[in-house]
Amino acid sequence: MKSIFENYKSYFEESNSNVKIFLGIILIASVSVAAYNVLVGIYMKNMGFNEEAVGQILSLRTLGIAFGAIPIAVLTEQYNKKNALRAGLLIMLFCGLMMINTRTFWIMQFASFFFGIGHATLMVLQTPILYENSSDGHKVTAFSAAFVIQNIAFVFGSFFLGHLSELLAKHSSEKIGNLLVLNGATLLIVIPIVMTAYFSGESMTAQKRTVPFRQTGFNIVSGYCEICKGKALLYLLQVAFVGFGAGLIVPFFSMYLKYALNVMDGIVGTIMAISQVGTILGGLLVPIISRKWGRVRTVIWCQLLSVPFLISISMPQGIYIITLSFFFRSSLMNMANPIIKSLSMDLIGKDERTYMSSLVSLTNNLFRSMGIYFGGIIMYTVSYNAPYYVTIICYLGGTFILYKVFGNKKEDYSTSK
Repeated sequence: MKSIFENYKSYFEESNSNVKIFLGIILIASVSVAAYNVLVGIYMKNMGFNEEAVGQILSLRTLGIAFGAIPIAVLTEQYNKKNALRAGLLIMLFCGLMMINTRTFWIMQFASFFFGIGHATLMVLQTPILYENSSDGHKVTAFSAAFVIQNIAFVFGSFFLGHLSELLAKHSSEKIGNLLVLNGATLLIVIPIVMTAYFSGESMTAQKRTVPFRQTGFNIVSGYCEICKGKALLYLLQVAFVGFGAGLIVPFFSMYLKYALNVMDGIVGTIMAISQVGTILGGLLVPIISRKWGRVRTVIWCQLLSVPFLISISMPQGIYIITLSFFFRSSLMNMANPIIKSLSMDLIGKDERTYMSSLVSLTNNLFRSMGIYFGGIIMYTVSYNAPYYVTIICYLGGTFILYKVFGNKKEDYSTSK
């Protein structure tokens, strides 16, 4: 345990101010997103919408993340990461408020889609910002730190905001409690917007406005075409499998708990928070485990070991078993994400990192949105359990592809921290 904390201590001592500011932005923005993950589906059900409608709103948000990847790449190339990030956070703020404060379904759809586009800036820019502002010896640690901080925020947001919603509901109604918490969480995004003003250095502020938009667009398309071949293309196929499988079940888990197992908002938030605690512990251990087992072996075993717990969740056996199974499923499936992100950067050259990051985000969220859409339909027409079996097949397929891409990687047993 001591070596784990020494590893992170060394990283933060060596990190520049841009990394620390960006990690702070991730922390606060993720608390806001946690409220949406836990409460939006429940809030919509309380407003009278069914699972299919909820699935549409959630899938549009994820679709926005997918399609936001390309304009963000253009924005970043034309202006800079600092301005692109600020613009994305402003979109999240205004569209979040619009989505939760209207009863008109088409406005909710519109706002959800553009909220996703704004959220995409955090996801697309995370990889190049951390990679470019971290030393070679701390690449995996950089992604692990962001991953752990994000999940700490999810724990806080899920647990406290879930209980706060339940507390407020006692003094008004469940719907009003959901609405007040969602509005408060959305307004938190103002803080990260202010924080963007403190970014500095060429990697964050360099602008290329002398290059015409048409040329920038051509360069990005060329960059995508260059990436979409060989192992990088197979890697994107793996991202598609896992994204589709996750979309079928993850966004609906709070609804699954509330309406299939009949539990209160506070308990829903607690279970979601518990699942993230395991993910945090896994994220802390990842740099150490990857040095001993190798990055590829760590990822493959984590994903394979998550499958039995998915099977357990699909066969409800009481709240305690469900909580334990979701804890291990989330921990194992998510803890390897920092390694997967660092591996994706190894497949391409220095000038292609933003393109690769945006393409991964596009692929993941496009297929995740498809999974959410079909997940809502399946849960509404069949059962809450049925999508889990499709997810198991997707995860096994994705793990096999990952092995084909990285299975013979010579530097697997690296000394990277």
